Amino acid sequence: MAVSFRVSFKDKLLQELRAEAAAVSWEPRPARRPARRLVVAAGLVAAVTAVVAVAVPLASETPAFAVVKNPDGTVTVRINEFVRPKELEKRLREEGVRAMIDYVPYGQTCREPRGETVPQPQRMPLRRLDGPGFWIDPKDFGPDETLVVVMHSAAGDPAKSNGGGVGVIRGPVAPCELVPAEVSGADRE
Repeated sequence: MAVSFRVSFKDKLLQELRAEAAAVSWEPRPARRPARRLVVAAGLVAAVTAVVAVAVPLASETPAFAVVKNPDGTVTVRINEFVRPKELEKRLREEGVRAMIDYVPYGQTCREPRGETVPQPQRMPLRRLDGPGFWIDPKDFGPDETLVVVMHSAAGDPAKSNGGGVGVIRGPVAPCELVPAEVSGADRE
């Protein structure tokens, strides 16, 4: 099983600084130029501080979604923003799950039926997590089955979902044709 790790910019910078510090000779020198050493050290500290000040906000940005293959073969999906659905579909496909993800404007949904729906009591391929995510087992899907997720954001805010649906379709899946959604009291903002 291949495991990939991403090294953040902050971690890479820290590794480079540690390597640089290890290469520096810490043996005492004659005290002929103390002012120059102090100026160089102050410049180095200022440069590191500036780089870290820029790197920390960049490193702390949350990705729109994360797809992680678990040791037991299941796949954990976390959605933080309802953007780039085709990228999420691609990542799921890489982990063995055919998916069609549609993020639609608030107050709209996809025209149904989009294909032959697999009854949910037969099995439940999607399990909710606490927070914005779920986990699935690719073995729960037949070779001709597709996970279909339709979500709409709350008042256009891509960080908040305000409803949608999840299902499994056997065979071809029709593209999403937008139609007005029926809004219940629970879905209103």
